[in-house]
Amino acid sequence: MLIRYSDWKKPTDAAYAFRLRPVADGAREPGGVRVAVPGLGHRSDIREVIREVLQEGEAERFEQRVHRWTGPEDVVGPTGEQPYLRQQLLFEEAEWRDALGAAELDEVLRGTVRVMRDAKGRTDYVLRDHHMLDVALYHYRTTGGLPRSLFHADRHSDWCKDSYLESRTPQQAATWWRLFEGLKRPGDATPVLTEEDIFFTTAKAEPTARMSGRDVGFSTLVPWFVDTTALHWRQVLERPGVTEADWLSLDLDCFQPSPQLRACGGLLRDPRFHAMMEKARVRVFVLSPQFTNGGDKIDPWIIQGSRSSSLRLLNLLRRRPS
Repeated sequence: MLIRYSDWKKPTDAAYAFRLRPVADGAREPGGVRVAVPGLGHRSDIREVIREVLQEGEAERFEQRVHRWTGPEDVVGPTGEQPYLRQQLLFEEAEWRDALGAAELDEVLRGTVRVMRDAKGRTDYVLRDHHMLDVALYHYRTTGGLPRSLFHADRHSDWCKDSYLESRTPQQAATWWRLFEGLKRPGDATPVLTEEDIFFTTAKAEPTARMSGRDVGFSTLVPWFVDTTALHWRQVLERPGVTEADWLSLDLDCFQPSPQLRACGGLLRDPRFHAMMEKARVRVFVLSPQFTNGGDKIDPWIIQGSRSSSLRLLNLLRRRPS
């Protein structure tokens, strides 16, 4: 039997389509999103935020369809406590700090996203897990803003095929590039970001004996239109529109361990990247602690590598060019 094209829908137009409410505008949008930046120290549960910003009934479907990682399984102390084994659900508004300390890093590892806003309205998010849809939904709730394009530097592409969405319940951290197309703007219901609006760069260092993770070989799966031979940062920065991205997403595993820094560190010295970091309205920094000592498959999932090295790298990445 032939299937008409009009009867066929991509998963991101069907089961994985989630419509945003419009921003409240007085009497015209009485059921709209009431945008407000919470006060310093306020913690918001992303599940409650999603109920406020998605159309009626869609928050429940989002939680059923899209999973979040549960956190590192590290055992701490003689009582066997597992302080990091929890989902990343809380967003905490915090004062802007140019450099974070070990205590702030530990709080992020425990599953609390740190949100910092500067005097010009620019926002930094520091995450443990790469849950970009959660970031977009929280940012919409607090500012009414949505990304126009996104620069994505990562050792893993975080993309998947339609067939994966049709057969599995995806982990948001590993599939958000694909899932973004299912997040629909209010009004015309166009995607918040199409796959083409996300500019991805990566490089993968050769495995060494000191790396703790296994290489599974499919961590850089990309959409059909992306040339896998042209993912190096030098080539990506030459593409039209890349340097105008208003959102940046930097995963620390792109620059850790040291062989990765040698492979990708040139990006951090490029003046075009400095300009992007200065202009971006939103910058997202992701610890990905299970991958910071190399590899793609970690079992069990525990924090890898050096926390102090991760903290130094995070503070280096966040430093705005002088």
